[in-house]
Amino acid sequence: MPTRIAENPAVTLDAWSAPLAADPAGAAAFLAEVADRVAHRPRVLALSAGPVADELAELGYAVAEAGLDSLPAQRFDVVYAGADVLSRLLVQREQVRAVRRLAALLRPGGALVVQGHHPDPAGWASHPLVTGHDCARQTLFLADARVPLRYVWPSELDLMAELAELALDSRWGGWYGEAAACGSPVVSLYRS
Repeated sequence: MPTRIAENPAVTLDAWSAPLAADPAGAAAFLAEVADRVAHRPRVLALSAGPVADELAELGYAVAEAGLDSLPAQRFDVVYAGADVLSRLLVQREQVRAVRRLAALLRPGGALVVQGHHPDPAGWASHPLVTGHDCARQTLFLADARVPLRYVWPSELDLMAELAELALDSRWGGWYGEAAACGSPVVSLYRS
């Protein structure tokens, strides 16, 4: 069954992802540090990571880019799901399948890095990009978006990872060790 991914206008999704996406060098440095801890000559798979993948390649890392619908057959030391990749999947079951598929691409001892947003329903009422929220379906409607995003609570993501036989290593509010907080970017690191 094909994965249904929300097709949001680039400008809205770029603005939503801006806090972390605006710093591809920071993301690449974070991923390089993770990769160096995992393997001597690490291979990295980057999903929705354009400039981050370019930065990693410039640093000398073997990087492959793919989408959830076009995952490669080989295995990697680090898999990076950037730019709210999971939130574009509109059903929890699809998100669980995606985490399992990404975990299956990891070599033993590998790491899955998931970039997203820490949900903040109380703050969305005044957020300039948010036009609606359905708490029962965990969906968020963004201005000019044709399809909503399904947000994932950090504890929910931890359970998805556990179902994929991954364990939480660390969670940050950005690329430089910031604390994760409601309404802020969140970067979760899982190990196999």
